[in-house]
Amino acid sequence: MAQDTTKENTLVAFYNERITEPSTNDEVYGYWLFALGLVASVVGVVFFMYSGTYPRPPASEGGTYWLLREIGGVFIGVGFPLLLGGVAIRLPLRQLATRVVGVGVVLCLAAVLWFIVVYPAGGWPVSTGHTGVIGLYTVGLAAIGIALIVVPMLSRAETETESERVTREQDKAERSELEAEKAELEERTTELGADLESAREERDEAAAATEAAEAELEALRQSKARFEIYRDRGGGHRWRLRHRNGNIIATSGEAYASRQKAQQGMHSVMRNALGAAVMTIEPEDPETIEGETETDPIEIESRAEFELYEDAAGEYRWRLVHDNGNIIADSGEGYASKSNVRRAMDSVRKHAEAADYLRIDPTGFEVYRDAAGEYRWRLVHQNGEILADSGQGYASRQKARQGVDSVRDNAGEADIEEQ
Repeated sequence: MAQDTTKENTLVAFYNERITEPSTNDEVYGYWLFALGLVASVVGVVFFMYSGTYPRPPASEGGTYWLLREIGGVFIGVGFPLLLGGVAIRLPLRQLATRVVGVGVVLCLAAVLWFIVVYPAGGWPVSTGHTGVIGLYTVGLAAIGIALIVVPMLSRAETETESERVTREQDKAERSELEAEKAELEERTTELGADLESAREERDEAAAATEAAEAELEALRQSKARFEIYRDRGGGHRWRLRHRNGNIIATSGEAYASRQKAQQGMHSVMRNALGAAVMTIEPEDPETIEGETETDPIEIESRAEFELYEDAAGEYRWRLVHDNGNIIADSGEGYASKSNVRRAMDSVRKHAEAADYLRIDPTGFEVYRDAAGEYRWRLVHQNGEILADSGQGYASRQKARQGVDSVRDNAGEADIEEQ
C-alpha cells in the first residue's frame, strides 16, 4: 500500500510544514485518519458522559437522554476503527493485511449503521444490548487486529525467500558487530577520559610546583639593598652595599684600579655571599679549631666563606674571603657584639645576590621603597652623604622616577631665593 513518492495536496503540505517531511502519501493519510478517529472517540465519550445529566425516560418515549447516548455511541463506534485503520495505513503492511483491515473497518461501520437503526426503541435491549450489532462490531475489530498482528507474521513466513533470509541474518550480524564496536568505543572513551583527567591533574600539579618555585625564586631575588660603585679620595674604585634605610651593610674593603674591576668584585660577592659558610676566628682561644662552621651553608655553590673576628680595638667584624685567599668584602665598621655582627652578615647574605647597583660619579640618584611601602628618591654622594631626598613618598616607582627627572631638569637653572 506504500508509495515511493508523495503527491502535494493540502493535507500533505500541512504535514510537511508543521510535522515532518513524509516519505509516502500513506504516511500522511494514516496520520490524519488516526487523528480523526481519536477526535471522534473523545467526542463520543463526552456525549455519552453528558447524557447522564438528563433524566432517563423509558426507551419507547425517546428524549434527550437517549439521543445524546446514541450520538456518543455512534462517534465512539466510528472513531475506534478509524484510529486503528490510520495505524494500519502508516505501517508497511503487505497487500493482504491491508485488505483485511479494510474489511474490518467496513464491518465496524455496518455495525454502527445497524446500531442507529435499532437504538433505542427499535429492538435494542436496554439491559443486555443487541447481540447482532455487538457481534458484528466485534468481528470487525477482530479482523483489524488479525490484519495488524497475525497476517504480517504469516505472510513473512510464507513469502520470505532464501536471499531475504540471508540478508536478514547478515543485517542481524552487522547490528551485533556494530553494537560490539559501540561498546568497545564507549570503553575506550572512558579510558581516554580517565587518562585525560589524570593528565590534567599532573598538569595542574606541575603548574602549581612551577608557580611555587617562581614565587620562591622571586622572594629570593627581592632585595631591600643596592650596590653603589664610587671613586674614593685616592682615585680608586670601590663598591658598598647600602640598605634602603640608608645604612651601609658591606663595603669592598679595598680599592680597585678600574670601575670594571670593582664591578667584578661586586659580582663575586653576589655569586658567593648567599651560600658561604660562617667561620668564627677567636685568636684568644687556642683550642678553637680553625675553620669551625657555626651555620650550615645554603645549598648554593659558593667559592667563599664569611669570617667573624675581633679587631685590635676589641670590636667584632666580618669579612668574605674567596677560596683563593682574597678578601672580596668586609663589614666596613666594627660592632660591639657578636650578635650584631652576625645580624649584619645575615643581612649581606640576604640582600647581596638580588641587589642592583648604583653608579656614583661623584653622585647618583637612588629610588627605593620605604617602610610604609611608598617609593622615594635620594641623591647620594660618593662619600656616603645624602645630599637631597624626595621629602615625600610616591604611589609608584614611575612617579618617583618622574620626580627625579623633574629635579634633573629644573634644579640646575633654578634661582636661589633667600628668606
